[in-house]
Amino acid sequence: MKTKNTNHGSNNHNTKIRNRALVFRLICTGENVSRIGIARQTGLSKMSISNIVAELIRDGFVREQKESPSKLKKPSTGRTPVVLVPDCETYAVIGLYISRDYAVSILSNLKCEILSEVKCNFTIEETNSTFLNKITGITREILSTKRAAGKKILGIGVSCIGPLDNKKGIILQPPNFFHLSSIPIGQWLEKKFGYPVIVDNDMNASALAEKLYGKGRNISNFVYVGVTNGIGSGIITNDTLYAGEMGFSGEIGHISINYEGPKCDCGNTGCLELYSSIPEIVKQAKISLEQGINSALKEYDFVQWGDIVRCAMEKDMLALNIIDRLCMYISIGIVSMINLFDPSVIFLGHDIAIAGRIVTEKMESYIKERTISRKYKEVPVQISAFKDKAPIVGSAALVLNQLFLGDGFEEGH
Repeated sequence: MKTKNTNHGSNNHNTKIRNRALVFRLICTGENVSRIGIARQTGLSKMSISNIVAELIRDGFVREQKESPSKLKKPSTGRTPVVLVPDCETYAVIGLYISRDYAVSILSNLKCEILSEVKCNFTIEETNSTFLNKITGITREILSTKRAAGKKILGIGVSCIGPLDNKKGIILQPPNFFHLSSIPIGQWLEKKFGYPVIVDNDMNASALAEKLYGKGRNISNFVYVGVTNGIGSGIITNDTLYAGEMGFSGEIGHISINYEGPKCDCGNTGCLELYSSIPEIVKQAKISLEQGINSALKEYDFVQWGDIVRCAMEKDMLALNIIDRLCMYISIGIVSMINLFDPSVIFLGHDIAIAGRIVTEKMESYIKERTISRKYKEVPVQISAFKDKAPIVGSAALVLNQLFLGDGFEEGH
């Protein structure tokens, strides 16, 4: 999915739908938004803004906030502007995040806030049929919650591991995914529930959430890097989500860091993902413990990523060394992304986000002397605003973004 640069409006009558979508986006993703503020941001006339806002209020998308926040300054003359907010009681969206091990279904409001959440786990016995039945089940369950009662559902967004055919809504053949392949998830959900469905890579969805609702709202160029069972990235360039021809862009986990390394399922050798995915890091910890290295991790029967992070925060040397190794490898991939796309910032999300400053500080120290632009700029590494929930929030952002582009906003809606 590609996003457009929608920061500037037009008073041309032929762009009425686009302008309506633009105003709606600013109200949903902004803070202390007023009619006069929208006019200043977009270049639209005050009359156009008034008409658009009136339509949005009429259709239940927007409401006027009864009490203006105290931090909204009153102009030197005239009355305090009325604050506009999305009507989170009328409309909602469904989000689905599909990882290799589990799926999460959420109900989200127009501010991309999670109202309800349901999870299911996958097993090694999964087939296309059992997988689709589980996805159907958690979607039905989220629709039956009290928070969903009476709300109009605008669509279903599916944030999923790849590779995907995001135009046709098909999960192709993700590696290490129970040999499942060619799953028509988009068509299946549309048939079962009757709502429009948007399918995209979980890294793209996460980057989109960061751009619309997170720390990237005012940043034109950034890279979101997600580290979990796999490693990937979502790229925002000139305020637009870069997706490539078929949505296969951003596969940072398949940058080769060792041409003599092991063969990867993708066909390449020595891929970054083989050295620094979360399962690989956990495996390294277990091997170290088996070799007799002293660590607080030996107190855990089944070491998991969260255990490594907790021990690292308590200054356990094995945990710190393992995370340092992770950061060193990930930084190799990030340096390549910085040299290719010249971002202002790198955001880290998915499972790695729970490590916080332990990983951001180490990565910054690794990359600051290795990028081609190092003499002229530093590229900070920050944790995503949504931390490890970025792909879950991103699933809802996929639907909302379509509204912000004008899809679904037909004249007279």
